[in-house]
Amino acid sequence: MTFESWKSDFLIRAADDGVPTAILNQVSPFLTSAAGVAQADMAQPEARKTLQHYVERAVSEKRVAQGRTSLAQHDAIFDQIESDYQVDRHIVTAIWGMESNYGSIRGDVPVISALATLAAQGRRAPMFESQILAAFEIVSRGIKTPEQLLGSWAGAMGHTQFMPKSYIDFAVSANNGSPDIWAEDPADALVSTAHFLVCQGWKANLPWGTPTDVPETENLHGLRHLPPQSLSHWKALGVLPQRAVAMDYETRFILPGGGASLSFVVSENFDALLCYNNAPAYAIAVGHLADRLQGAPALTFPPGGDPRGLTQPEMQFVQSRLTKLGFDTLGADGFFGPNTEMAVEAFQAVQGLPVDGFVDLALLMRLETL
Repeated sequence: MTFESWKSDFLIRAADDGVPTAILNQVSPFLTSAAGVAQADMAQPEARKTLQHYVERAVSEKRVAQGRTSLAQHDAIFDQIESDYQVDRHIVTAIWGMESNYGSIRGDVPVISALATLAAQGRRAPMFESQILAAFEIVSRGIKTPEQLLGSWAGAMGHTQFMPKSYIDFAVSANNGSPDIWAEDPADALVSTAHFLVCQGWKANLPWGTPTDVPETENLHGLRHLPPQSLSHWKALGVLPQRAVAMDYETRFILPGGGASLSFVVSENFDALLCYNNAPAYAIAVGHLADRLQGAPALTFPPGGDPRGLTQPEMQFVQSRLTKLGFDTLGADGFFGPNTEMAVEAFQAVQGLPVDGFVDLALLMRLETL
């Protein structure tokens, strides 16, 4: 489907869904194809960098220092957030730092055009079309004009990069006015972020998780598929937190960078962070940045990790090759998802490899020889 055919079809469906003709006429000129957006989608760092490289770049010493300065500068609004929402200020600040470098990089891409480009390419069309309709709603309410809706290549806006639907569903004002996440003052964006997390199940005073040590002899597949356990139970299984933990809380075990990288146990609050960006590397980086803002040391990754992650064509090769070998990934789009994970696990088990469900350069090279 060409972009123009998608646009024509989408406008018809939007009208059928009740979007007023006047709004469609206002926004239609902004439903254009944006240069570079599709390429940016294919090269997302959460998907293409190793966990170590992603976290070390995202949680740099400079970002930690800037975060501490931002905390001090906006102490009053963080007091309000902790009082009203019981969300720790360091988590909200970490999201702010990750999303816009504390407001310094909020994006200048026309949001409606970016979302249209992503919807038209088809990979996640229903999601991006729902975001376009939410952008139309922002215009319909008179909050912003189409030309004022600027943000990232993915259509996210403001200090903490809310998607349009998140704005409609979760944006709140620090002063009971109309939420302005685009203003120079970050108050509304920060309060909205705390409100978003609470609506996703954030629990007050619950840590997001902690890095762990696991003996090489452990059954990684078994650990990864266990239901949530208390920290004391994980310790009994040989999964040992690298840092002293003051409370015993329920967590699940994850290997976001594979068996050769760091492992973690993570709580329900980690899952709330995934609702903000459904990439484990992102949620790890947010949690770790929040810890660093409170004085925790940098994560120490095992030596000898992969120098890089897989490119989209390499991941597509892995998916196609696994499917040809009888381990069906149900598609080869170049993005690692649950179907690919299950296929990788089955392949690793047959090959006598550690079953971590992860695709690294070693697995790519093995598949190239089969």
